[in-house]
Amino acid sequence: MSITESPPQSVGCCSETGAIDKFVIEKYKKLAEEKGKATFEFAWVMDNLKEERERGVTIDVSHKKFMTDKYYFTVIDAPGHRDFVKNMITGTSQADAAVVVVSGIDGPQAQTKEHIFLAKVLGVKQMIIAVNKMDATKPAYDEKTFNTVKEQVAALLKNIGYKVDEVPFIPISAYAGANIVKKGAEMPWYKGDSLIEALNKLKVPPTQANLALRLPIQDVYTITGIGTVPVGRVETGTLKPDMKIIFMPSQQGRRSKEHRNAPTNS
Repeated sequence: MSITESPPQSVGCCSETGAIDKFVIEKYKKLAEEKGKATFEFAWVMDNLKEERERGVTIDVSHKKFMTDKYYFTVIDAPGHRDFVKNMITGTSQADAAVVVVSGIDGPQAQTKEHIFLAKVLGVKQMIIAVNKMDATKPAYDEKTFNTVKEQVAALLKNIGYKVDEVPFIPISAYAGANIVKKGAEMPWYKGDSLIEALNKLKVPPTQANLALRLPIQDVYTITGIGTVPVGRVETGTLKPDMKIIFMPSQQGRRSKEHRNAPTNS
């Protein structure tokens, strides 16, 4: 995910924090049950492709904004399946920080090591480990199971070059909403931060706004009524409305236009 400063807001991420309307979740829940994909409604918030929903895996990178009382985040949902690691690299290359979600049932998989390694190579310095599905461990919300997964992932982090003492490990149940916004009664043995609290402790990377504008193009969309819209992330410099931009290698020039929901400068 990428991070920028934000004024206080009353919304957060996904259904648990109110960033996704409840009627949207209910609609996806009904559709998921009709297609034999019960409990996939939360995944469908980010998985919009027909093939993703039919197969039950994330294929392409998707983005969604949410805000805490401290930061404006852009969530970059990157694929976890090994068949789509190219798309995972594309998404991770845009990130300022990573939340690595590890199953509390299965523990770290081969892709877990690969993704942590790629995050390190791509320069992602800040990381949070979320041990998910704690509601489905046996027994539910089991401290011993969490500690076992934590030890396994900590060993991976250490071997790859992360400082384990700087990486928070958070037991969560994304489906039940446990430890997402605030700590609940499900895991009294856990004394650390909730996921949102840990996100608020991330640091905004220093900007390079004084340099020339450099904006690598991530994708290009054709939007009815607007036209062709290139999408990317400003790596250096500042992007302003009505600014002349040169596209390389064609060297064609265009003027930037302000989106009605966009900030004045980016």
